[in-house]
Amino acid sequence: MTEHNFGGAWTEIKLTVLKKYLNFYTKALKNMGFKLYYIDAFAGTGDRIENIPAAPIFGKEESKKIYSGSAQIALSTEPLFDAYLFIEKDKERVAELEGLVQRFDGKRVVKIKQDDANIVIQEMCAQPQWYNKPIRGVIFLDPYGLQVEWSTLEAIAKTKALDVWFLFPLSGVNRQASLDHEKMESYKKKRLTRMFGTGDWENYFYKTKTENDLFGSTEKTERINIQEIENWVTKRLKDCFPYVSKPLPLPSTGSQFFSLFFCVSNPDGKAIGLATKAANHILKHL
Repeated sequence: MTEHNFGGAWTEIKLTVLKKYLNFYTKALKNMGFKLYYIDAFAGTGDRIENIPAAPIFGKEESKKIYSGSAQIALSTEPLFDAYLFIEKDKERVAELEGLVQRFDGKRVVKIKQDDANIVIQEMCAQPQWYNKPIRGVIFLDPYGLQVEWSTLEAIAKTKALDVWFLFPLSGVNRQASLDHEKMESYKKKRLTRMFGTGDWENYFYKTKTENDLFGSTEKTERINIQEIENWVTKRLKDCFPYVSKPLPLPSTGSQFFSLFFCVSNPDGKAIGLATKAANHILKHL
């Protein structure tokens, strides 16, 4: 059995947000004549494992506790979605996903794709059905690192039909963007450019200042801080989607690892109003 281990307190928060939004979503849209899709781009095994340390003084051995992952949460949501797409690149995790789906009744229409999420999503979003049929959906982007490419976000936005929960790997970007710009490896630059869809991040992340002293002037390049990086990411997402929420920092205390964004691809004012009212309520009452 391939385990998908519990990531930390932020894991519980992001999945609580997802669960509450999916419960709202299928109830709110069930009688509107739409075919509802749920898409999980990095579905994992469908479950998540928390390792509980041993406590010898109390006679307790090390144990494991199994929680619902995003795929299981989606499959358990009622009313049901009309179709589910789970994407996972790892073969063993796909096998676990298939076992999870089999535990549910046959009422759910589920497709599992073992492939690169960027390829699958871009191909799916290019299908004409998004533009000539009444389809709406929710897509959950919870990458293992910096895998989500900007071209994938653009493809999602073009559907004008998908609401997006995106756990952005802020600490991953912070690690890739070296403090010393001159020593930053080219492969890291290419990775960030692919993720952001532009090389402009370098001009924003690194600022050159002139410092004067008794011996003349020198130039010094400094990198912006992690909060300023998040601000730039927010602005970039707003260039792509009609609506982008204020990011939820995760974890909520201590060093920030992630930013949880909610994005709406539908430009219709009523659609944005309905989605954001629910999302804001959920985020406010965590």
